[in-house]
Amino acid sequence: MSLNFSSPMFLFGLLGISIPVLIHLLTRRQQKQIRFSAVYLLAQSQKRSIRKSRPNKLLLLLARCLAIVLLSLALANPLFSFRQSEAFLSTSPASIVFILDDSYSMRTQSKDKTLFDHALEYVSKGLQQAPENSEFSLVLASSPARVEQDWTSDKSTFSNKLKAQIASYRTTNIGDAIDKSIKLLESAEQKKKKILLLTDLDKNGWKEETFSEVEHLSPYLVQVLNFSQLQSDDNKGMVQSVKVTQEFLTQSRLLRVKATIKNFSSTVSRMPLSLFLEGKLVKEELIDIPPGQTLVQEFSYPLRRNQPLNGKVQISDDALPADNFRYFPFHPSQNIQVLVVDGDPETISHKSESFYLERALNPFSVSLSHIDPTVSTLSELLLRNLSDFAVVILANVSELPPDYELELEKFVLNGGALLFGMGDQVNAKYFNERLGNLLPVKLDSQYHTQEGNLHLLLKNNTHPVMQAFSPKTLEEMRRINFYSIYTVQAREDKKFKVGTWFSNQHPAVIESETGKGIVVVFLSSLDRDWNDFPIQPTYLPWIQRWTQYAARGLENISQQNLVVGEPFHQSAQESRWIVRTPDGTLHPLENDIFSDTFQPGVYHLFSSPGTAEQKALAKLPQGAESAGTFIVNIDTRESEPGKISQKEIESFLSGLEMEFLEPQTQTTRPQTSDGVPLATPFLLMVAGMLLIEGWMVRKE
Repeated sequence: MSLNFSSPMFLFGLLGISIPVLIHLLTRRQQKQIRFSAVYLLAQSQKRSIRKSRPNKLLLLLARCLAIVLLSLALANPLFSFRQSEAFLSTSPASIVFILDDSYSMRTQSKDKTLFDHALEYVSKGLQQAPENSEFSLVLASSPARVEQDWTSDKSTFSNKLKAQIASYRTTNIGDAIDKSIKLLESAEQKKKKILLLTDLDKNGWKEETFSEVEHLSPYLVQVLNFSQLQSDDNKGMVQSVKVTQEFLTQSRLLRVKATIKNFSSTVSRMPLSLFLEGKLVKEELIDIPPGQTLVQEFSYPLRRNQPLNGKVQISDDALPADNFRYFPFHPSQNIQVLVVDGDPETISHKSESFYLERALNPFSVSLSHIDPTVSTLSELLLRNLSDFAVVILANVSELPPDYELELEKFVLNGGALLFGMGDQVNAKYFNERLGNLLPVKLDSQYHTQEGNLHLLLKNNTHPVMQAFSPKTLEEMRRINFYSIYTVQAREDKKFKVGTWFSNQHPAVIESETGKGIVVVFLSSLDRDWNDFPIQPTYLPWIQRWTQYAARGLENISQQNLVVGEPFHQSAQESRWIVRTPDGTLHPLENDIFSDTFQPGVYHLFSSPGTAEQKALAKLPQGAESAGTFIVNIDTRESEPGKISQKEIESFLSGLEMEFLEPQTQTTRPQTSDGVPLATPFLLMVAGMLLIEGWMVRKE
């Protein structure tokens, strides 16, 4: 066994043996001297140790506190960056055009705020950092782009203008906004000029054709701030369209609402879909939509009253609530008074020209079709007052009473509808000479085929009358046999449209507008003489829809559904019209046009007997009556996902100096920030403090 003399136990053992022997050998006097000297030396050593240890303990405490502070800062993951204010950093005054994207995609939520709110907050805070004597202007980028604030150096004035802004329901037009900004900079006073664009880079707003119209791409600095990375979630879906039809050929009278839903999500496949009528929830279903797909869902609702209805289809909320609902109107066709002039009456009723026509216009004992036909012979025609009717149908009429064509012309010019049906009684020479002001074409000759191989061409027909028919109904209609038609020649001074063609490339239905009215010519017969159409099930809805279309019924229904910003037109005639917007404000209809349709929802129309114009209305005037409603919805192109790339923007604005920034907020910090992270340096400093602490303890 070997001993390690450097061992502390060995030294303590040797000392324990030596001390008693030495004490025993010393004399008492020597013991007293040694005892006194040891006590004195111990006291002096203790004093020096206390004086030396006091400052070390303070430094040790300070080092430990500093280590705790640095560790807390490291856990907070701080960044060192000038990004929040770098768009405003400048030592000299500048002229800055702020392009604020106020389209409805900027309504996307970012926790408790929208992207638009973040953009306003960014500008408001940065405005205070701008050098004195700088000037500012504001351009709003929603379509149509417009200058909201011209140049001003007053920060408080500009700040108040910012506070008044709200995100719109319009689409984006960045190209037009850039053009207006460049024109503003040309009149700016400061030498340093730049454009600050605050947007979400929604691809819909960057259309190449709009940038081709931008003039004078001067070398201004354009700083693009992308706020889309601040949104808390994605837009999961939208209500793309709603189509409403009325099934009035049965006693049940069903309202059918077809909603097209688009799913933008890559994970969500089920979402609730609700149907509201007059503000009340009437149906709700949980629909299955594969991610990234589109689904058409149909609701059926029984109509108990013949009253107009306004409804809404809605899906569950997501990050962009603006496209989660879509309004629709339902205006049941009002009773249309129709005068049917039978040009070939017979004693046997079913052989008369008007037999099938009258029953198709009103097939039941009560007017479920909302069309009231009145049959008249040529001899009775002079007894009829044309002002009592909206539509006049001339069915196989040879000639009219003398000068009666002037009455018909006046009827059409004032807004009436005139429908012609051909037949063997029609005198082509009379029609061409006496009805030339009404007929858009000249009747040429009769075309006959005994084989019955003449049919209607209905493929890709986009006419409003034909759009309501299902593919199955159109296929049935294509099998109808025609044996005789009239061929026509165009008049040089007339414009017309062909609604439907025959399979031999001759027109089947021709329409033209004359004055306020419309003329429709069907170039075969409206009875069974020249075809077997009247005994087919499709004849009834076909003739009803053409009658409604001629009476502007279908057109009025289609005009009820507008897109945000699309003007509403209404013929004033002798009444004064008032529009109540969804927020309840009242506006007089000026020049038969209402243009302030920038809010989605239901707009109510009132007629007032007064004639005096009034710019502002606090309440409806006495005698005002409800005249219907029209609907305004958003343009869903703004909802389509997809962001424009930096490379594409640079190609559009190749003549400008570009900078791309990503604004930060206190609540959201992007992972792709260019700021310097300070967590690692703080952790290294904590490690250094621990090393210092260890050294101080060891030294003490």
